[in-house]
Amino acid sequence: MSHFVVDQLGFVRRQTVDYVRSISDSEAEVIPAGLKNNIIWNLGHMYVVFEKFAFQLTGEETNYPANFSTLFNPGTKPSDWDIEPPTKFQIISLLTEQMERVESVLSSKWKEEINPHYKSSTGNTYSTVEQLLGFLIYHEAMHFATIKNIRSIVNSLD
Repeated sequence: MSHFVVDQLGFVRRQTVDYVRSISDSEAEVIPAGLKNNIIWNLGHMYVVFEKFAFQLTGEETNYPANFSTLFNPGTKPSDWDIEPPTKFQIISLLTEQMERVESVLSSKWKEEINPHYKSSTGNTYSTVEQLLGFLIYHEAMHFATIKNIRSIVNSLD
């Protein structure tokens, strides 16, 4: 059973994945002057935050590949990495698989209350699965815009 929040979330995720498929690996690794992160980091960060909000906070099984939290948690940045990050293709595969899990795992739980309620770093409190997924629409769209901005900057350097 489809749900409007999942439909919107899927739309943003598809837009992001379709957009980054045409970006070269080398382009995805550039960190423009004045910024802390690159396209790879933004994609990995989207995956990690999504995993937390859609699965961890709802009490479902998570799928954090090795080192993803170390590389992509909030506050991390590629200049601090001392391990090889996954490729753009590997992250795209994970992002695609992640959306497939949402509807199958959470389809009967939209209105379920989560315990404990989650209070974000910005002071928002989320108490249902639907609210957590609603936040992810914003988060995904914000990082999609950041990815587009980074690409624009990188292309202007050529």
